[in-house]
Amino acid sequence: MSTTRPLVSVAVPLYNESAGIAAFHGELHAAIKQATDNSFEIIYCDDGSLDTTATIVRDICASDRHTKLLKLSRNFGKENALSAAIATAEGQAILMLDGDGQHPIAAIPAFIDAWKKGAQVVIGLRTDNDNEGMIKRAGSWLFYSLFNRATGQKLVPGTTDYRLIDRSVQQAFLSLPETGRITRGLIDWLGFERVFIPINRPARTTGTPSYGFRQLVGLATSSFVSLSSIPLYIFGYIGLFITSVAFLLGIAVGVEQIILGDPWHWRFTGSAMLGILILFLVGIILISQGIISLYLSHTHNQTKRRPLYIVDYRGSAGLQHEPEEV
Repeated sequence: MSTTRPLVSVAVPLYNESAGIAAFHGELHAAIKQATDNSFEIIYCDDGSLDTTATIVRDICASDRHTKLLKLSRNFGKENALSAAIATAEGQAILMLDGDGQHPIAAIPAFIDAWKKGAQVVIGLRTDNDNEGMIKRAGSWLFYSLFNRATGQKLVPGTTDYRLIDRSVQQAFLSLPETGRITRGLIDWLGFERVFIPINRPARTTGTPSYGFRQLVGLATSSFVSLSSIPLYIFGYIGLFITSVAFLLGIAVGVEQIILGDPWHWRFTGSAMLGILILFLVGIILISQGIISLYLSHTHNQTKRRPLYIVDYRGSAGLQHEPEEV
């Protein structure tokens, strides 16, 4: 490729997308070529696919000088694969989208136009969630409500991983040291001027989604743990509340039964009151320990300082490099 920095780098994480990657690349290549006047690069990061995704992309690279492939040595997760592609990008702006076709490629010119007008972060905003089930919509609303309250950030409901960031934002993003990455949360945490582009998500034509309910719950949990410490304080307040209620209940029962002689016929025994208090306190202690364990686990993972990803193969037309760690 030319040594001149491309206008836009496109970062695409892939996992088992062999059925549709060729058609996806054809559509993406045509759209980005027209939108950037042929000044672009496409970086596919294969996240340990179990099918022939990497082989197909290698063949694409052999005939397309604008395309690069990063092949991770195993499945490290979408967030780390996306970080690998972002770190490799050399463009003045970096566009991120999924390789399953559910981020509309037709919206690319709008993203680039918003960036040229001064936006440092351009975010795809979904407007078509009517086809989602009630449980998923309710869960999404609950997540955004709790997350915004717990972290002090203002995540806009419907925002997606379909984003374009300026190179200055890329450098700030890569300077963040944590390994438990939630890309959209970290980009929002960085700040910078943001613009939202309304998008409609097309139906998936091939393959099956790799992000099921369990993965979404895990992503939400990681978002809270990595970006907020509020849950620790919440259970501290709950413990204080329970202790206060237990103290007042003890005084009330003592006065009613011992001083006044049980005029209201509560008939509380000492062992009954003690059993209730112990049950409440044991429950609170167990919940608190669970929350603390979650944070300790997160801290443990951070202190190990393992690489975010390991590149097994890096290449484009006429260029190959040895495996590396980042």
